Amino acid sequence: MSLLAAIRLAAGALLIHKGRSFLTSLGIIIGIGAVIAVVAAVDGVQYKLDERMATIGKNLILIRAGARTQSGSTANLTPLTRDDAAAIRKQVGPLLTGIAEVQLIKNTVRTPTTNWVTDICGTTPEMQTVREWKVESGRFFTDEEVKQSAAVCVLGRTVADKLFPHETNIVGRPVHIGEVQLRVIGVLSPKGRNPAGADQDDEIFVPVTTLQQKLDTEGEGGKGKIMAILAGVKSENMTAKAIDDINRVLRETHKVKPGNEDFDVSSVQEMAQLAYFMANVLQLLVAVIASLSLAVGGVGIMNIMLVSVMERTREIGIRMAVGATAEDVLTQFLIEAVILALLGGALGVAAGLGAAGVIAYFADWPLVVSPVVIVVAVAVSGAVGVFFGFYPAWKASRLDPIEALRYE
Repeated sequence: MSLLAAIRLAAGALLIHKGRSFLTSLGIIIGIGAVIAVVAAVDGVQYKLDERMATIGKNLILIRAGARTQSGSTANLTPLTRDDAAAIRKQVGPLLTGIAEVQLIKNTVRTPTTNWVTDICGTTPEMQTVREWKVESGRFFTDEEVKQSAAVCVLGRTVADKLFPHETNIVGRPVHIGEVQLRVIGVLSPKGRNPAGADQDDEIFVPVTTLQQKLDTEGEGGKGKIMAILAGVKSENMTAKAIDDINRVLRETHKVKPGNEDFDVSSVQEMAQLAYFMANVLQLLVAVIASLSLAVGGVGIMNIMLVSVMERTREIGIRMAVGATAEDVLTQFLIEAVILALLGGALGVAAGLGAAGVIAYFADWPLVVSPVVIVVAVAVSGAVGVFFGFYPAWKASRLDPIEALRYE
């Protein structure tokens, strides 16, 4: 008997009991659907996380004052200085796109008609390069303006919208922070929220010297201290070496030994590792649960195929009597089991894609489904059919034709 004829006979036998065939495949449908949906969801999460990380800067290194404990709290808080930044710039500069000093305060920004509480970031012009900020209108401040402690500022998009609603040309307009008047020289293009959910556009950038000398005279900024340094690495594969070199430089400037650091150096990639780890663990857990579902589905296929062999014992005897071989019978029943499994796999893929699409729509991330995952899912369902269908098919092929013909 040809393979095509065997497939036709197997499909016909399954169509006689459509409902039973569908229910038999249900375990496979659930297992494959769960795998497709969750893998797509995890890929969507990682895509969204990568997108958010890109707004911060994937090759960004964060140097913070104070050593970090195992619990994540800050210990031995010794502020950084601009001399630290200068030393890093001098000795690690070839690996970096830039070094930006950072001192943050929160204050109320005023215009004649509006007040808005936001973060004031004192920094240097290299912040634009390090964080890959794009200027929507106007310009960023210069090194000369940092040296002069110029009373200028660059607004994030959210701050601009809050302070000057419905206005398009705000470059040159004054804003007040405390008793200090600053002139707006630029507005940044929006970046959106960071991975922690904070609005990156709700911020004002001023020269670090302006903040230290005019806006934060009573805090650490007034003493020339800075809370953090941002460094951009030229390429991702240079990150580890850059971190090692920065640690070495700061140990020298702070005169501390390894293990006694009063600073912390980390990369944005390291910060994202926990999120990636949790996503991968979730993927693994779902794979385990789906495997159990596939096993249950496979047992269901074996059970129904054994029932089918009993119901069709006389039919098997007749076919053997008219010339069908044991291999023909084995092939027919094995194909029936594989068709049941592949049907479940195909419906599971469709259900999984549908569920993934719904999740992506409500979670507002792209539907990311790898063709490899679909191919593997269908292949696994076929393998389940072969594995669990072989015993019933073998049992059918071993029937004695004479005894089978006598079976009632």
